[in-house]
Amino acid sequence: MTLTPKVFGLGLSKTATSTLTEALNVLRIPTIHYPNDDRTFAELQHGNYRLSILDEYQGVTDTPIAPFYAQFDRAWPGSKFILTIREKNSWLRSAESHWRLLKETGQRVQDERFQAFTDFVSACVYGCTYFNAERFSYAYDMHLLNVKDFFANRPDDLLVVDICSGAAGWTELCTFLDVPVPDGIPFPHAYRTNWLAGQQASADICTVVSDDEPVIIIDHDGLANFLAASRRVVRFGERSGRYWGLPADDSEAIDDLERQRTDGRAGFLAVSMSSLWFLDKFAGFADYLRSRYPCVLTSERLMVFDLR
Repeated sequence: MTLTPKVFGLGLSKTATSTLTEALNVLRIPTIHYPNDDRTFAELQHGNYRLSILDEYQGVTDTPIAPFYAQFDRAWPGSKFILTIREKNSWLRSAESHWRLLKETGQRVQDERFQAFTDFVSACVYGCTYFNAERFSYAYDMHLLNVKDFFANRPDDLLVVDICSGAAGWTELCTFLDVPVPDGIPFPHAYRTNWLAGQQASADICTVVSDDEPVIIIDHDGLANFLAASRRVVRFGERSGRYWGLPADDSEAIDDLERQRTDGRAGFLAVSMSSLWFLDKFAGFADYLRSRYPCVLTSERLMVFDLR
């Protein structure tokens, strides 16, 4: 099923693109962050911008998308484009740390296919495959300049937003997309979740869950991305490997839990502390969860329920 109009996140990595992805999913705009599957890789390599993945998703974000905005604009007329930005010195520090971490943890060589994709995207966006402050600075400036110039006479099609500064949130995004502000749901802040928090949360889970046990997680601030590096993590509400955002109501939330518990054979559910609002919004689901499955861990970062 093709969903239109499409939403393209044009921000470079480390400009709150994960946060934008989370926010769009909360708004029930199914969005994927940094698509890097084989089919998408082949399509980008061949200059095919009617991406097959957009038959399943309405939105797509991060650097595989960023350099091809003009082509996506032609391939998907009527779409919306969101350019996330960040104070440049702060962005450079974050980018340098990110690239250094990839190298130190060996991720550059552990997955050759993923590395080939990452190198292709880095070459397209930055003109290099390793961090270089001068080149990254130049690429950042030129990307902002070129995107703004391309949409200069089309203010309704481009939103430029600085999420990392804390000055933007639901109002700017929902006004641009012409959708209502979600009631009682805080704006996600995935950019605040760092590697250390992910390591601490992983250690928390290890105290009650074996390494080979899959964990369902309710999380809207990016913690799941860090946990997935060390264990199998399934987003709550995920279907056939794809996350479709918030459930419509308590009944759908309960159905999702039981479906994932049974079909995915997941024995535990984790709820990040930053997503406790989910249990308030879906109070019937929270009552169902707490009445049937014991809470076996509460830490500063998350709660874990035993679904067995």
